[in-house]
Parts: sequence; structure tokens; C-alpha cells
Amino acid sequence: MRRMRIRRSRRGITLIEVAVALTVFAIVTTSIASFTTQVARGSHLNGIATVRAGVLTAQVNRLEVLPFDSLPGQVGCTSFSTGPLPRTQCISVQDVTVRRRRVTFVVTPASPVLRPDTAVLVRTKPKAFHPLNLF
Repeated sequence: MRRMRIRRSRRGITLIEVAVALTVFAIVTTSIASFTTQVARGSHLNGIATVRAGVLTAQVNRLEVLPFDSLPGQVGCTSFSTGPLPRTQCISVQDVTVRRRRVTFVVTPASPVLRPDTAVLVRTKPKAFHPLNLF
């Protein structure tokens, strides 16, 4: 009789064992899904930050290369509704002195979750070149 009881208990798995296994599987799967969602959100934010830095750098480089006298012609705002970062870009120019101007460039993302980025650069008018005054 003892052998019959042992054989009956080893015939298969019980419903309770299946329920426990499914519960453990559900807990593990849920924690992995939560982690994957956090990683995806962080990756998306890093991508947006990269685009913002690229836009800011490109515009600052463009404003540094422009001739000093053409800076006031760049004042204004431009909106971009397409691309990876819908945004509004604004440029303002202030005369600090006769030979110095402060250029402010602001990138405001269309998403209210993201904060605007600002770059300020000071441009100085170069001295007039005279071939006899080399130093």
C-alpha cells in the first residue's frame, strides 16, 4: 500500500503548483516590463536632449560666424512643427556698447514638459584693418 501512495503522488503536478508557477512568472514578467518601460522613457528623453543640444550648437555656431553688422537682421522667432523636436527658436540682439553686442538664443520645445534652453554670446566688432598697423 505504501508504494501505491507514493506512485499516486508522483503521477503529475497539481493545480496548486501550476497556480504558484504562474504567479511567480507573472511577478517576474511585470517587473521586467516595468524596467523596460523606464529604460525606453529614458532613451527617448536622451534622444530629445541630443537634438536640443545639436540645435543649440548649430545656431550658436551660425551666429558666431555672421558678420557683426548683420546680427540685428537675425532678430525674431521661428517655429518648427516637424522633426524630432517641435520647437520655437528666438534670437534677440542687445547693443552693450558701440563695439559689443549680446546675442541671446532661446529654444523653447513645444512640449510643456521640457524646459527652454538659452545660449548667450557676446560679439565684439573687430578693429578696422589697416596694412600699416600690423601690431
